[in-house]
Amino acid sequence: MGTFQAPSIRRGVILLACALLAGCGYGRIQELDDRAQAARSDIEVQLQRTVDLVPNLIEIVQTYVALDAVLIQALADGRARLASAVRSDDLRRMEEGAADLSGAIRRLLAAAERNSALHSDPVFQLIQAQLDETENEIDAACRDYNVAVEEYNAYINGFPQSVTAKVIGAQRRESFRVTMPSNASSAEGG
Repeated sequence: MGTFQAPSIRRGVILLACALLAGCGYGRIQELDDRAQAARSDIEVQLQRTVDLVPNLIEIVQTYVALDAVLIQALADGRARLASAVRSDDLRRMEEGAADLSGAIRRLLAAAERNSALHSDPVFQLIQAQLDETENEIDAACRDYNVAVEEYNAYINGFPQSVTAKVIGAQRRESFRVTMPSNASSAEGG
């Protein structure tokens, strides 16, 4: 008569723990983190696509324009650095690698700017269109990622989810900015 039954207490504690976990934002933290990670993966895919387009771009431009060995080396180095950065999963290295490759591509496009035969070549036009499309995809992926990161960071800084974030080791995410060359920027000569 007045005695508690251990199974009832255990069930009560489990229900209380579940209610507390549901109210602390754990599921939402995971959802926002997954969304940011998916957007980041989209950035990496598009950066790798840019890396993959460079050899074809060099090959077609070299058909029409004598390229300086320093420029070819800058393109090779930029391409290798960006490919390595994408594999490293390091956002800052990806930003730096993309900036290096972008500068080299801008110089290549500036060298090709004066060659009308090159600009009328269908292969060059196709590669140029693919670069432009990839640039647009990178811009969209960066926007999506940065929006997801902003929402994630704001959420894990709120209360009570900030406590949950500390307990599960959820850390703030960094935003990502990258500039890739486009037709409009090819005359800059980066």
